[in-house]
Amino acid sequence: MYKKLLTRIIGAAILLVAFSGCGTQSAEALDYDTNASNTLTIAALHVDGFLEVAARRFEEIHDGQYTVNIIPTGDFTSYTQIVNTALMSGGGEDIIMASNLAWQRLADVGRLVDLNSKMDFPQGKYYQGVMDAFIYNGGRYVIPFGFSLGAWAFTDLVPYSERPNQLTLSNLMALAEANPDDLIFGTASGLGSTPASIALMYFNLNFAEFIDLANRIAHVDDDKFIALLENVQSISHNIRPNQMGEVPLIWEDMLFSPAMASSGTRNYSEMILSTNDSGQSLVNSHFLMAVNANSQNQALAARFITFILSEEMQTSPELWSNPINKNAAAQSAALTLESVRAGGFAPTDFDLEENIRIFNAMASQATVFGTSDPFINDFVSTEMTRFFDGELTAQQAASNLQARLTTYLNE
Repeated sequence: MYKKLLTRIIGAAILLVAFSGCGTQSAEALDYDTNASNTLTIAALHVDGFLEVAARRFEEIHDGQYTVNIIPTGDFTSYTQIVNTALMSGGGEDIIMASNLAWQRLADVGRLVDLNSKMDFPQGKYYQGVMDAFIYNGGRYVIPFGFSLGAWAFTDLVPYSERPNQLTLSNLMALAEANPDDLIFGTASGLGSTPASIALMYFNLNFAEFIDLANRIAHVDDDKFIALLENVQSISHNIRPNQMGEVPLIWEDMLFSPAMASSGTRNYSEMILSTNDSGQSLVNSHFLMAVNANSQNQALAARFITFILSEEMQTSPELWSNPINKNAAAQSAALTLESVRAGGFAPTDFDLEENIRIFNAMASQATVFGTSDPFINDFVSTEMTRFFDGELTAQQAASNLQARLTTYLNE
């Protein structure tokens, strides 16, 4: 078991060996704060290992000129309340970890800094589609320092000749219709999928068609949303956790770093992204950084974020995600491969160049991010679940959700 796990770790990590960017220039922070202090504070749900390493290393390279303090809450509800209250009252930490916040709403009321005014983002240095997926209303209010891709791994149930290039909802329905008893969805962890989770995935892939955050308008009481629910319901018998001995269509999080990888040595030719009709896939990131507009240390905060995006920090083994920095991704893979080969383990029957090509193509499709807003996510998930549990008709679920979103968006 241990040897198998190490083999899986290498297989995923070595895909990064040739991930390289077109540019070598780093993002540059622009310094022009006049009332800055030498202490930078960061609001976080908990003290992430990578963030802690970055803080200490930043202090070290500046010879103790700056101090970086991470302020954790350890509780999701407390974090959102504390951060929102502080920001709206004119206080708060300099940097905000925004992954679980309604950061678009905070940007709307001027509580976050548009980092386009503080930093340069040279083309070719980063996975640009992923980076730009978080542009909101023309501004760059949050910066991801890592990301992952989720994809379906085909099994032998579906012959190569019948596999689509992307899994739109219509393609998914066609696969289910062609395999009414056999096409079962699951996850690498064995937890399985639910109709509500599948519907939510396609809702997020088309988020902008359902919710206009900038103008605070919801469009979920129309035919498109109702059709989404009814279409997923029509294949709901195919959506359940797999039983022992069954071979599902497995959902895997393509997560690579020197510390961890979960997709093993699976050839990416066997994997497929869920997409909208435009071929766009979802960006997954739990590592979003924002700068508090109330901060007197905005330039220092931008300099720290620039450091986090550097190749030095992005190759850190504490980063448990795909580095957003392309050059760092290449270095991380090389270091990981060297380490595991030294232990006597190496993946076999693995076409490195081809798998790199496939991954880069997949990464270029990951350009959609809906919202981190926990209230919107809860509203949508709750009404969808009630529909699939038989409590509501599709029309009732749509009407309920429209009312809840309209009230919330206009608060």
